[in-house]
Amino acid sequence: MLKAKADGIYSYSSSGEEKKISGPIEVKAIVSSPNKREDFGRLIEWKNYFGLTIREVLTMGEVCEGSATSFKQRLMNSGFQLSPEKRSWELLLAHLIEAPCKLHAYSARQSGWINGQFVTPDWSVGRHETPAIYVGDFAGASLEESGSLLDWQKHVAQYCRGNPILIMAVCTALAAPIVEWTDLESFGIQIVGSSKSGKSTVMKVAASVYSDQTYWETWSSTSNGIESIARARNNMLLCLDEFKQCPANEMDRLIYHLCNGVSKLRSTKNGGLDKRYRWRTILLSTGELTLEELFLSINQSVSAGQSVRLIEVPTFCTYDAFENTHEFPSAKEFAEYLSASVNKYHGTFIKSWLEVLSRFNCPQDEIIKEFKSIREEWPWPKNIESQANNVLDKFALLAAAGEIAINLGLLPWHLGEAKDALEQVATIWLDDRNSTENSESKKIIKKLIKLINKWRHSLSSRGESHNGSIGFFESEPELTWFIPQQLFKSEVIESVAHEYTQLLHYMLQKGWAISNERTRRTFKIGGKRFIKFFPEKICRECGENVDLSHFYPNDNSLNSNLNPTFPVSQSENY
Repeated sequence: MLKAKADGIYSYSSSGEEKKISGPIEVKAIVSSPNKREDFGRLIEWKNYFGLTIREVLTMGEVCEGSATSFKQRLMNSGFQLSPEKRSWELLLAHLIEAPCKLHAYSARQSGWINGQFVTPDWSVGRHETPAIYVGDFAGASLEESGSLLDWQKHVAQYCRGNPILIMAVCTALAAPIVEWTDLESFGIQIVGSSKSGKSTVMKVAASVYSDQTYWETWSSTSNGIESIARARNNMLLCLDEFKQCPANEMDRLIYHLCNGVSKLRSTKNGGLDKRYRWRTILLSTGELTLEELFLSINQSVSAGQSVRLIEVPTFCTYDAFENTHEFPSAKEFAEYLSASVNKYHGTFIKSWLEVLSRFNCPQDEIIKEFKSIREEWPWPKNIESQANNVLDKFALLAAAGEIAINLGLLPWHLGEAKDALEQVATIWLDDRNSTENSESKKIIKKLIKLINKWRHSLSSRGESHNGSIGFFESEPELTWFIPQQLFKSEVIESVAHEYTQLLHYMLQKGWAISNERTRRTFKIGGKRFIKFFPEKICRECGENVDLSHFYPNDNSLNSNLNPTFPVSQSENY
């Protein structure tokens, strides 16, 4: 028989002999998943040698796997007093399992929102009828706090003003808990710049929203622990430094794995399928290399999916990562001040932000309303190509998080500063990309211009032929080329067969080609099939200056590029 006293747990023999077997420990709540079907356990609270109170969940799974020896080890390592006598742990464990308890708590195997509460490995905030307790693995460091929110606002946030990259970083930290309320998937912001350009300082400022510098991870540490890290940072900012430390052949997989937000399928010991975990996060990364430069080492190109999941932003400001150094005479001294400030003041903002969000009746409505409003105000239309539109939506979400925090008095900035800063970042990103076209579209256009340059002296007028002629043309009412299908196909396909179908579909969609065979998408004349398209129209709409004047021998003044539009490519004339 065991009995709890103020100083610990005592056992009593049949003769009434009393013996202390442990320090103070008690069951505070029965824990289960929200659906009350799994993850059962008991919330245990104890005091260590110095009287510090510690809480942790003893799961029933641990009890089954070997008398909860791992939980016993955590108890002992925390400074819990346990008698060395042989049966002490068995008696205490039975007491903890059998002790009656009326309180119920939800178990959370990862950080993030659960029934209006935000749960982390260290604390939970928000309104609730049933509290939620973190029971997952403790990947990553604890969330540390230092100073007050006012200190952080005064000594860190205030100095972000006038610095679009710093504002973007803070907004990225704020947007991570709200991204799941939108239709956007997990994504990353990669700040690219040379050594000593201020990238690490930007990362420190973003991390200070949550904790100190121990909040960071590095790309080199993610290969094996990616799922544990992502789950521990679900609905939170994930900071990864030193981009180039990750092997290029791993990076391809990691970007998709992080942003797709679902764990791998694994088998259990008995051959069944283990539980899959899902997460939603925003990644902030820094590096001296772009993804394209990293992939050069393995002769791989950047896919469209990667470019919209890991959005690369160069350090474009006057002083690389900084535009306004405030009263400091140099960017170096400004960076040193910010580094010193975040060492003193950190970890207080995120709790305040989450508490405010949890008090909204329908926080997702507020977020989506602001997000859509900003996206509508920005100068880019929503009917641009899908990839550019997707990235602009993500920048708008960051801006919305910042504007809401400003309006709530949590950020010491003027309304509009977050929106303007993210618009500036978006403009730089689009300029760096050269257009609002999808990356696949840009490749198609580049290939088409190359072929137009290659073929422009190898066509004869319809009804005529000459040596070296590969096809024919018509000049009225618009310059039209007819290239034999097989020749066109052989020139277009560089690696995979679908390149031909993809390019032809794009040309027909743009009105750059015409077909009289619906299923084949070719133009049949007699028994022969051609690709019928308008080279002059393609050049004009792509802003390319290709000399096609020799197709009009009676009009030497013809300018085939009189009114160029989007300069989506800068291809050379071949």
